[in-house]
Amino acid sequence: MNFTEFKNRFNLAKTNTQLVYINIGVFLVVALINVFDELFGLSPNGLSSKLQLPSDFGILGKQPWGILTYMFLHLNLLHLFFNMLCLYWFGQIFLRYFTSKQLIGLYIFGGIFGGLAYMLCYNYLPYFSGQTTLLCGASASIMALIVAAAMAMPNMQIRLLFIGIIKLKWVAIGTILISMLGITSSNAGGEIAHIGGAAGGWLWAVLLRKNIELTKPIDWIISLFTNIFKILFDRKPTLRHTNRKYHYVKPDEQYNVEHRENNRNLDAILDKIRKSGYSSLTEEEKKQLFDISQKV
Repeated sequence: MNFTEFKNRFNLAKTNTQLVYINIGVFLVVALINVFDELFGLSPNGLSSKLQLPSDFGILGKQPWGILTYMFLHLNLLHLFFNMLCLYWFGQIFLRYFTSKQLIGLYIFGGIFGGLAYMLCYNYLPYFSGQTTLLCGASASIMALIVAAAMAMPNMQIRLLFIGIIKLKWVAIGTILISMLGITSSNAGGEIAHIGGAAGGWLWAVLLRKNIELTKPIDWIISLFTNIFKILFDRKPTLRHTNRKYHYVKPDEQYNVEHRENNRNLDAILDKIRKSGYSSLTEEEKKQLFDISQKV
């Protein structure tokens, strides 16, 4: 597979799958650089330590990007494997009710919320006094997605390995309780970040019901960088033809009519979910919700 094919496959993938690709890509790049550093006697794990989130505010001031990069970084293959499974599964569930933009925004917002919770606890709780640690992993972001999805579809039934069929709300509650019990464990920082991410997902979902979207600034920044990237690296589209047959492009008027129709259908389906739950949708409505969400 060449770069163009990979790029096309990445662009056509769902948002949760794209995030999985990014996490795997970061893992591979950092792992290869760490191997190179060890082979040539350079600072071992030098890059990974710079990308993790430190518990010390002074260190964060020297590498502020850590509050963002840590949520895409995994240093252990098993940690990466289980986090990516959860990101894929629960990302799929999240996209049944919310949009792709909201998934990206909440992934970052939940990660930031979890990271801040981790830093505050390590700096202000007596139990962690004098300890300086580093945090990495997508768990806080995933917890935000799980809690937000559970608040939107609490009675949705999912099948878990070794457990069987269980409602989504119990999955969210169970994972939060497990993290609370582990706050004083060897993975204390990670468990605190899980709880922080869950709190971020809860806050986001509560305010969204009041038409307040906390991730709008994140969406704006992502759109800005995406547009800059397209301007710098993407060639302007040209009209291609084969045997004098040109590609059809919809007129603006037709596009606007279809866009308004899609919005009306989406609003009607979401109202039905709010009143009767996701399970009340017909198969056709579920398919329509999925199709529309991919275009939003």
